[in-house]
Amino acid sequence: MKKQDSKSRAPNRVARHRKAVRASGGKRVEVTVPANDAGLIKAVAGVLRSGGENATLVRQRLRPMLATPKARTGKELVEFLRRSPLADVTLEIERDRSVGRVADFD
Repeated sequence: MKKQDSKSRAPNRVARHRKAVRASGGKRVEVTVPANDAGLIKAVAGVLRSGGENATLVRQRLRPMLATPKARTGKELVEFLRRSPLADVTLEIERDRSVGRVADFD
């Protein structure tokens, strides 16, 4: 029987770890940040991973500062529109009924 060295077993350990992270609801992400911010990003990730009051506080403070992602579903689009500054404004939208313009394809 051939003994495996630690380098050949490493990919299996990594794959098992990543599978366990996914199974527990985690998501692996890779980001590029300025070198002096790497520690900060790792610390924020650690707080979010650990959960609890600090994680809730970090989420509450960061979300308003960050851009809202684009809606991917109808439900997300409706939520986005309800949060928009125009949510309570009555808009009168009328379709342009003109015949358009002549296009010269020559």
